[in-house]
Amino acid sequence: MRVPNNIKEGGLRRLTSGEVELAKSVFGSTLQYHKVWIHRDSYLPFNLQDSNTAMTPDGEIYFRNQYRDDFSQTLSHYQHLFIHEMSHVWQREKGMNVICRGLVSWLVSYRYKLDGRLLSEYPMEQQAQIIADSFILQKSGYRTWLDMRFNHNITLDGDIHESVIRESYRNTLRGFPW
Repeated sequence: MRVPNNIKEGGLRRLTSGEVELAKSVFGSTLQYHKVWIHRDSYLPFNLQDSNTAMTPDGEIYFRNQYRDDFSQTLSHYQHLFIHEMSHVWQREKGMNVICRGLVSWLVSYRYKLDGRLLSEYPMEQQAQIIADSFILQKSGYRTWLDMRFNHNITLDGDIHESVIRESYRNTLRGFPW
């Protein structure tokens, strides 16, 4: 039986089968997909969560204006956002305290350089960006990746020649997902 996903403001749902497959293409079997909830609501009381900001403080994802009924059937920039937020689910399942780190995430830069470090050596938001940015390069290709960088969805600084970034992402993400 198919569960409807077109939830109203304030509602919640489980991941769609398409979203699970999309996330599995990145995280493999390292997540408990059946436990992830997507909210179309503010995590913060009194709707204080910015309407264009997603939050994933407790293994559940809170979207406001960026909510989609099925992120696997959306444009690349929404899939990028979905994978970024699923990265926070993954971080939490691996023991990172995303609530405490998330409290200061508005103070930190999402920008990063691929300078030979492993993914685990980057801060929380940069880890999520690296995972999502690499996902777009792999799934949608270099041209889409460049367009999204121009529009500030992709936050890599430094040499952006295709061969360089492909090798740099491979190097940074070696061993991922663990």
